[in-house]
Amino acid sequence: MQFIRISLMQKLIFMFVMVVLVPVSIISFYSFRDAKASLETAAFEHLASVRDVKRSRLIDYIQERFNDLALLSESQATIDGLEKMQHQAIVADGNFGIGSFEYEALYYEINQVFSKISHSYGYSDLFLLSPDNGYVMYSVEREDDLGEKLSSGALKNSGLAQVWRQVVEKNKEVMVDFSLYAPSNNEPSIFIGAPVKKDNKLIGVVVLQLNIEQLDKLMEVQSGMGATGQIYLVGEDYLMRTNSILEEEPTILTQKVRTTAVEEGIKDLAGEYIGFDYNNTEVLSAYSHVGLDEAFGVDFEWVIVAEESTAEAFAPIRALQKRIITIGVGLVLLAIVLGFIVARSIARPLNDLSEKFARMADGDLTIEVEPSRRSDEVGILVNSAGTMLTTLKEQTGAIIDSANNLASCIGEITATASQLAAGASETSSTISEVSATVEEIRHTAKLSSEKATQVEHDSEEMNQVAVEGEESSQQAVKGMKKINDEMEYIAESIVNLSEQTQNIGEIIGAVNDLSDQSNLLSVNASIEAAKAGEYGKGFAVVAQEVKSLAEQSKDATGQIKNILSDIQKATSTAVMATERGSKAVESGVGLTENSGQTISTLQLNIDDASQAASQINASSQQQLAGMEQLVTAMENIKEATSQNVGAARQLEDATHDLSDLGHKLNEISAKFTI
Repeated sequence: MQFIRISLMQKLIFMFVMVVLVPVSIISFYSFRDAKASLETAAFEHLASVRDVKRSRLIDYIQERFNDLALLSESQATIDGLEKMQHQAIVADGNFGIGSFEYEALYYEINQVFSKISHSYGYSDLFLLSPDNGYVMYSVEREDDLGEKLSSGALKNSGLAQVWRQVVEKNKEVMVDFSLYAPSNNEPSIFIGAPVKKDNKLIGVVVLQLNIEQLDKLMEVQSGMGATGQIYLVGEDYLMRTNSILEEEPTILTQKVRTTAVEEGIKDLAGEYIGFDYNNTEVLSAYSHVGLDEAFGVDFEWVIVAEESTAEAFAPIRALQKRIITIGVGLVLLAIVLGFIVARSIARPLNDLSEKFARMADGDLTIEVEPSRRSDEVGILVNSAGTMLTTLKEQTGAIIDSANNLASCIGEITATASQLAAGASETSSTISEVSATVEEIRHTAKLSSEKATQVEHDSEEMNQVAVEGEESSQQAVKGMKKINDEMEYIAESIVNLSEQTQNIGEIIGAVNDLSDQSNLLSVNASIEAAKAGEYGKGFAVVAQEVKSLAEQSKDATGQIKNILSDIQKATSTAVMATERGSKAVESGVGLTENSGQTISTLQLNIDDASQAASQINASSQQQLAGMEQLVTAMENIKEATSQNVGAARQLEDATHDLSDLGHKLNEISAKFTI
């Protein structure tokens, strides 16, 4: 938004600056990035090359020392010297008699050979040791260690004692790591040793004390690494094994270096990275392990590190960066100057033209635009503006005349639109009332249709009930007829029972006569038994029993006769009741038949009513559908009328707007001065 508000001249200057600044920035960025990457690659390659060269030279140096040690251990001079020293020890009762005339004479003889070897190859010292107790039999420098036993005493934990033990145990050439050695002013020392054999028997140990200065000189920085470049060795205890050229004080076994380079190197890794050294200075570092265990089979390892500060390594990049910034600033300033010149040549005529356009906007058409002789876009714009001004004057005059005519026509249109809107409003009100009436009629028709539907439904239910009633009546008639048949059968059965009862009465009479005859016979028998005397007593008893039975039979027949009399009375009563039931059943059958005929007649009437209700319901449905269509039509008419009212009102509003437009057009045209 701020860019939109600034002037054209400022925009043009800004665009000129951006046209120069953007490509310059992009080119500078990629150039600087590529140059930095190339320089970093070159610096790392140089450091890696120096690291590898120094590592190779260190391996060669130590290998040369082992070669010297191997020649020395196998030379006849060493064997002879050890034998003479051991003989001197025997003569002196085991203490060599150091300081005696004999020892000094022997020392002088041996020293002529070994001192020349030690000084010629730059060793710090050369030792001949006893294999049994590590007795220091000979030393070129004759320090405090001469005549000491390495198996006990003050030097039993020294580097010299470690070499002696490992040589005796392993029976081969060995090398021990740096350690402080008291006889050499307690300074760092490093020893290598080898067994001396004769006839495959260990007769002594020869040890070389390496020169620390030679190692430091070997690690000195070669040309091309600047003032901050250095190469140093670090042990597994993170202490330096060489002296740093950047430190005034010795750093061997005193300066601790626990950086990423050392950590990775101890892990037998090699690489390059940008990080911080032990002084917290940002450096480019190339590192790797030396490979002592692989080359010489020792039980310790060193890390070789080649470093150079990033400030010195990337100094050419910063110089390039300054040059790029200087060139970029110069180009931007040049772009500003050129942009100002070009922008002014474009903006000045446009400013003049914009002032005249501002006067034209205020209604002043009396201005004149001078033709331009420029053939570029600005000249074309100025000439086009002059032509536009002439055309505008002509069109404004025509607009003024048209506005006057428009004002008179608008009044007439406005009156007509007002009348049309009023008529449409009245029509809409009338249609609304008609729609309300039709809606009420539709509602009534709907209720009638619902009632007709209910009547039709009730008629169908009554018809179903009548059908069921007719069926029930028919079943009742059948049931009554069956009951009548049963009653007649019962009546016949009772009559038969009465006849059987009479027969039983006749039989009972015969039994009763038989009882009387039995009784008479028993009396006669009793008389005859009495006549028989004593012989007729048994028969008398039988006669008495027969008499008793006859009396019991007579009593039983009397009781049966009474019972039969009661049965005959009950039978007569049942016959009479059966006759009355039969008559009632016949009457029920007649009534049931009449009820069935009545229900059939009712069913016919209900069928007629159901058909009439169906016709009424169909008519009601047709009437309701017609009313629905009428309501829909009235709604459509109402909607169309509403649209007509809206259109009339819109027409009225449009005429008002047109009237306002005419007034505004008159006001606008009045502003122009032709």
